Amino acid sequence: MKDYKKLLDWQDLAIGGVITEAGNANNYETGTWRTSRPVWKEEQCIHCLTCWIFCPEDAYTLKDGATAGGKPRKEIAGINYYHCKGCGLCVRECLVNKKGKEIALEYIQEET
Repeated sequence: MKDYKKLLDWQDLAIGGVITEAGNANNYETGTWRTSRPVWKEEQCIHCLTCWIFCPEDAYTLKDGATAGGKPRKEIAGINYYHCKGCGLCVRECLVNKKGKEIALEYIQEET
C-alpha cells in the first residue's frame, strides 16, 4: 500500500503567505467583495488626510493643493473603489464627522 500522506520537505512546498515582490498591492483588485462603501463629500472635507492615513488599501487618491495662506499641500482627490474594501475606518476616523456638525464621509450600503 502506497503512503499518499507522505509529508514534503520544506524546500518542496509551494511559497505561501510570503510577499515575493514588494509594492505589488496596486496589481490586485480588493474592492469587489465589499457590502458598504464610503462616499466622500468634497464640499465638507477639510483635507486633513486622516481618511488617507487610516485606509488600509490606499484607496484615497491625492492631488496637489494649497492652504488658505498659499502653502502647497496634498488634498483628497477622490476614492478609488477598485481598491476600497468598505471597511469604514475612514468614515469612523474622519475629523469632520467626529465634530458632528457636518458629514464629509458617509457610509452607505452597496446596491446589488
